[in-house]
Amino acid sequence: MKKIFVFGILSICLSSLFAQPGRENPRHSPDANPYEKVLEDTARGKRTAKFLKNFTVPQVLRDYFTSSPCNDYQILSETRIQQFEAFVQQFLSGPSDPKQMKLATENFKKAGTGKSFEQIDYHFGFIEKQGTFTNDQQTPVENLICRAKGSIQALKSELAYLKALKKIFPETPGVDDGISRIEEGLKQYPDNKSLLALIKKNRDGEIADVFMPKAVTRNPEQEGWFKQYFTQKYPGYTLVSQALLTADWYVKKNDISGLPEYRQIGTAIGAKGPDGKCRIIKIDLYQDYLGGKFSSSRFKEFTVQEMACENLK
Repeated sequence: MKKIFVFGILSICLSSLFAQPGRENPRHSPDANPYEKVLEDTARGKRTAKFLKNFTVPQVLRDYFTSSPCNDYQILSETRIQQFEAFVQQFLSGPSDPKQMKLATENFKKAGTGKSFEQIDYHFGFIEKQGTFTNDQQTPVENLICRAKGSIQALKSELAYLKALKKIFPETPGVDDGISRIEEGLKQYPDNKSLLALIKKNRDGEIADVFMPKAVTRNPEQEGWFKQYFTQKYPGYTLVSQALLTADWYVKKNDISGLPEYRQIGTAIGAKGPDGKCRIIKIDLYQDYLGGKFSSSRFKEFTVQEMACENLK
């Protein structure tokens, strides 16, 4: 009983500890500053060494920009960039070790800005592709805008780093070109409206190239099974066309016994939704092998893709 009581008290204390404000992951808090104590040492050698160790592209948690709302991560990333710029200015306002800085200058001259250009190309490419990926037709446009914003913040972070690099190590090759590419590129995305226009253009272009697949066979009984499932699962939709994707059952057999585990057929259904948009819905039908026979059917949708209604034939 005593052990249970002690354990209970310990659990309460731990819960209280982790519930206290300010104990969240500091990477996610704009109140935290990763550079705050870096330059506390006033000795020029240690001060310079610590600066060079922390002189990297500021982290903006770009991978967290996956869904809306993402304003908190945008604020956090802007804060990190500002903190980085203040960190650079703080270093420049104090003493530095000439030998370390000379060596660092040579290293940056050799390394150049190749890695920055890789990131620049990647992020601009990622923004331009929003609305073209396989699942983008079903993904809420607000989420696609957030994904684009994540790359925009990453580009702003690269820009802050390259500007600092030019200020401290101006002989680094490619710095001016990198700064120019980011600044000019970001002018294309001044606000959400510009991102929305890009995504809509990409989506419209993608759905225009989507067509119903050709049926590999006709089987009224199997088509009827899918039609019945579709009617129940998608009320308000109008089934326009259907194409069976398998000529015969695919039978999955057990690797050891050789006995069937299940069998499967698939179809594509072209339909117009109550929202006026047309979609291809691809569905698999499975029947498990139980007691010497195949069981009743179970269905699984594996893609839902928007298409231009004029392609729905």
